[in-house]
Amino acid sequence: MENTVQQLYLQVSQALSRVSETPFLDAQVLLSHFLEKPHSWLMAHPEASLNDQQTDKIYHALNRLQLGEPLPYVIARWEFYGLDFNLTPDVLIPRPETELLVERALDWLHHHPTSHKVIDVGTGSGCIGISLAAHNPNVHVLLTDISLPALKVAMANAEMHALSDRLEFQQADLLNGVTGSFDLLCANLPYIPRDALMRLPVADREPLLALDGGLRGLEITTRLLDQAREHVMPGGLMLLEIESSQGIEILKIGREYYPASKVQLLKDLAGHDRCVEITLTSLIVHLCQPEEWREAVDSGVYRADSLNSEGFIHCSRPDQLLQVGNRFYRGITQMKVLWIDPKKITAEIRWETVNGASFPHIYGPVDLASVSAVIDLQPDSDGYYRQFNLPVD
Repeated sequence: MENTVQQLYLQVSQALSRVSETPFLDAQVLLSHFLEKPHSWLMAHPEASLNDQQTDKIYHALNRLQLGEPLPYVIARWEFYGLDFNLTPDVLIPRPETELLVERALDWLHHHPTSHKVIDVGTGSGCIGISLAAHNPNVHVLLTDISLPALKVAMANAEMHALSDRLEFQQADLLNGVTGSFDLLCANLPYIPRDALMRLPVADREPLLALDGGLRGLEITTRLLDQAREHVMPGGLMLLEIESSQGIEILKIGREYYPASKVQLLKDLAGHDRCVEITLTSLIVHLCQPEEWREAVDSGVYRADSLNSEGFIHCSRPDQLLQVGNRFYRGITQMKVLWIDPKKITAEIRWETVNGASFPHIYGPVDLASVSAVIDLQPDSDGYYRQFNLPVD
């Protein structure tokens, strides 16, 4: 005897009521998938008959669900931000709360139309990076993941959505081996504390590599914040999904690593902390000695020795300042920090990679009108620079 849509829907939803909080919705998704019909068709055709092959597939899928396998893995797909994504157990199942990150990223890109370079770190299925590319035709996205199987899922999804020409893929542990700088960095990294994770059912259902955030749940995110200082352009944006209880601590860490930037938390619809947003200052910095700056003030233009010897003036992002100071000027007192607005520079600025990190180089003299502030940089008693003052607004 053939089953009808209505009969099978009732059977499946009743069976799932023992293992799911949404048995009716799950039953609808299951039937829609294996009958290859939209949900509206199921509701309009309750009397439609299923053949034996369709019924067998649905019963087999039901058995997998009853054994605890997540529905997205059973049907090998899931929807995220209005797009379908292929899934395997090698990748995390996309969550609705991650759409907040995508929505904020798209809004920022809309208001920064010249910002095209995006990186999605720990991409998994590719849902973040692919959604950004699908909804903004001007962006180019690098998608990275430490897991090669996960990266292959993301590649398949990129091909399915015909976006491969604007997407690149790289197997990497966070930003290790990644070169260049980006306007926008997005990441949904593992953030569940290890002990807490082992007590959650999700630990047996989804890849631990995508869930285990270390002892405190903050280790991987903190490591990315450290590495990203070398890879996000001045004026760029970083968006990282976090666990709701980590907001205050992540805020503190973000402000420590990015003292010259705006660091804030974004809340989801339930009012929980969901993302940390870091807006990097658009200014770049240059270190010089007092006599060099005095000569610049007298002449009305700044020229570094490196302009004559190398053809350009070395500059840094503000978050590279202490690193550069301790490498080249350690122990020197009364150093000056020039805070330079790239938009007011008349000379050419090139971002060039040095030892895997990107630094701005100015190919020509610096007009003093582009120097928005000059700050003293003083070392501690042991000669190391450990802190610097920010320019006054």
